[in-house]
Amino acid sequence: MESLPLQQLADETLQALVKANASKNYQKVFKTVSRNFIVYAREHDIDSFSIDHGIQFLEDHYSMSQKMSEKKWNGVYLRCINAMAEYQLTGTVDMYLVSTRKKYYFPEAFKDSADAYLSYREYIGISSKSIQISRLYLSRFFAFLNTKNVMSLDTVTVPIVLEFLKSLSSFGKPTINSIMRTVRYYLKYCHDNGIMQEELFSKLPNPHYNRQSRLPSTYTKDEVRKTLDTIDMGNPCGIRDYAIILLIARLGLRSSDVANLRFSNIDWESDRIRLTQVKTGNPLELPLLSDVGEAIINYLKNARPKTESDHVFIRVQPPYTEFRSGAVGALVHEHLLRAGIHLEGRKSGSHALRHSLASRLLEHEIPLPVISEILGHVNTQTTMTYLRIDINELKKCALEVMV
Repeated sequence: MESLPLQQLADETLQALVKANASKNYQKVFKTVSRNFIVYAREHDIDSFSIDHGIQFLEDHYSMSQKMSEKKWNGVYLRCINAMAEYQLTGTVDMYLVSTRKKYYFPEAFKDSADAYLSYREYIGISSKSIQISRLYLSRFFAFLNTKNVMSLDTVTVPIVLEFLKSLSSFGKPTINSIMRTVRYYLKYCHDNGIMQEELFSKLPNPHYNRQSRLPSTYTKDEVRKTLDTIDMGNPCGIRDYAIILLIARLGLRSSDVANLRFSNIDWESDRIRLTQVKTGNPLELPLLSDVGEAIINYLKNARPKTESDHVFIRVQPPYTEFRSGAVGALVHEHLLRAGIHLEGRKSGSHALRHSLASRLLEHEIPLPVISEILGHVNTQTTMTYLRIDINELKKCALEVMV
């Protein structure tokens, strides 16, 4: 597409976002960011859009680098700039909305080897979701190689991969670790199968990230109750959000399982919820507690729009599509903020409520295997993470300090 006037570009990008079923919140943020960018452009005599101008705007207006270093960066601002760049280039913004549904196309020089590697991972039983994430990470790696004019595997060198690693500095440590793990094992597969000559795997660093080094974020019973009590039950959105948060706080469901919850998963006669977990693919059965069931019924009777969708929870505004797991986490965060809960230093998504449930179960001395079953963990080793938040039991392990 030809370069559009800034206001026209912002307007048409917004229309594309609406057409692509972007959330109301994303649309609202986009309007603010694009409006601020146009003012910024006017002040700096910028008459056309470029990604470089957009990045500089984020730096000057939102202090992007500083916020990233402080781990306070809001990635949606960058998504807004990326949306404008993508629309100017292709006339669409779909690729920035549904990353889990996006098809990633590899460059011809790497396509066969990448497809073979991912097919191998599928053969050994890696989940489709993990393979999709590997596709994303490999596409980023190949895009970086393209900027360095690296067009074949045999021209990939250790310094180039290290430069790629350096380019990931804006990501969090867990993401950097995952990306580099994907790249390293892809290169290992290529060498082991004679696709490339040089062995790079053993020469590349494995960025260390210890998930056990930080205590899980939790919220007290009173904080969870306060959050629920401050939800506005006078509108359909509040009624829906109340039922969603209650499912997470009382039953410990993951956001992906809440978003994917179908009517067929609820057995009203036996008061049970039966589903296949999105993350693990394993079956999970939980009791449908009375307060949770009542909240769902209230939503179905008084708040859910009439639609043919078999998903329990859907958007309150047309088009009445199902939730995505990210939207579930976002609404949890929003209601914690509205309730005035102190969030600094704590994660504030749906997973924190799972940790909170585990903490209370531990306080009531519920056996570890039972907690594992409730949370849908494959084994108790995963659940052992939650033992670190049982402060009362940890105090019993404290050694007396000799004076």
